Amino acid sequence: MATSIWLWSAEDVPHHDVLGEEERRRAAALREPLGSYFTAARVAVRTVLGDLLGVPGGDIVLGNRPCPGCGDPGHGPPRVVWPETSLWISLSRAERYGALAVSTAAVGVDIETHRPVDLPGLSRDALAPAEAAWLDGFTEPRERLLGFYRCWTRKEAVLKAVGVGMSVDLRRWDTAPGADRGTVRDTTSSPARLWAVENPPSLPDTTMAVGRPATSAEDDLSVRALSAAETGGADLPVTGETTLKGFRALKEM
Repeated sequence: MATSIWLWSAEDVPHHDVLGEEERRRAAALREPLGSYFTAARVAVRTVLGDLLGVPGGDIVLGNRPCPGCGDPGHGPPRVVWPETSLWISLSRAERYGALAVSTAAVGVDIETHRPVDLPGLSRDALAPAEAAWLDGFTEPRERLLGFYRCWTRKEAVLKAVGVGMSVDLRRWDTAPGADRGTVRDTTSSPARLWAVENPPSLPDTTMAVGRPATSAEDDLSVRALSAAETGGADLPVTGETTLKGFRALKEM
């Protein structure tokens, strides 16, 4: 395995009693259906990792790698603390939908539903000039929306792989959305590193991206759903538009 991605929709995740006490408290603190979506995501992650690592999902200990920016282990990229493994993981949730990437190298994954967005505001606040220019090449509203999510998911996937998250100036990260596989230069490290990012097939009405070191871009990449029924999920309820602040808030749920 080089990089594998598992996708799910909350209603298709079988119930397994594998959550820890902290996860249960966190789920209980969320309003519904967000609590159920969180529970399904953690069950999915623990089920997949348990199968991969050959241990009960409930016994897995999840934690964080140190933040590359400040060294704080409390908010770096996720990792499996126990059992000991060299594998890297990345998680993403978009309400009922979720994605888990497992790789032999640093990896970042992002999945987003096609909710309405404030395109002028987000283009100004989040897109690199080249990304905004590429998006301006589309005139149909649907094409522009999908184009934006191609840029956004690539950006978030790369930043997760780097480990710095969404706190940086997003406009400085050009993900080359016009290319099947974009190369992104990380200037936060010395020397600068190159990262590859692409948009593999995803679930209906979602866009997904995965970021990996450029040296790993030619390695195998597989995408699989947790169940055959997963590809037929219902549309998400859509209300209002999402701004940059709203996107960041959704990631904290």
